[in-house]
Amino acid sequence: MLLEKDKFGRVKEHMLDYQVIAMIVLLGPKMQYIQNIVQDNVKRIMSEQLHNPSAALSHQKTKADFFMTKPTFVASCSVFGPKKIGLIVRVASVTTESVYKFLRQQLAPLEPMIGVPPYR
Repeated sequence: MLLEKDKFGRVKEHMLDYQVIAMIVLLGPKMQYIQNIVQDNVKRIMSEQLHNPSAALSHQKTKADFFMTKPTFVASCSVFGPKKIGLIVRVASVTTESVYKFLRQQLAPLEPMIGVPPYR
């Protein structure tokens, strides 16, 4: 989610419809398996949106009076640290439910480590 100020307008305008913002940090060697799963899932989810935009996009009118498609849910991730030991996942959505669903699905593999499902 790169929000260059001059290229796409003001950040405030670009993020206006997104009501939920989340950032998840997965850090450490024990989390590597989950980091890989989350990265693959984010790539798949966002790729599906690009190939089938009608399933996940809404129409927003721009200042130029033409319609652009804007996803109702976006996610991205970046590795960080020495030996790429950490992963930052960023999520923006128009609904709380879609973020909860995403978190529940992505963090489900944590259950064996912590003994309970992270999101019930």
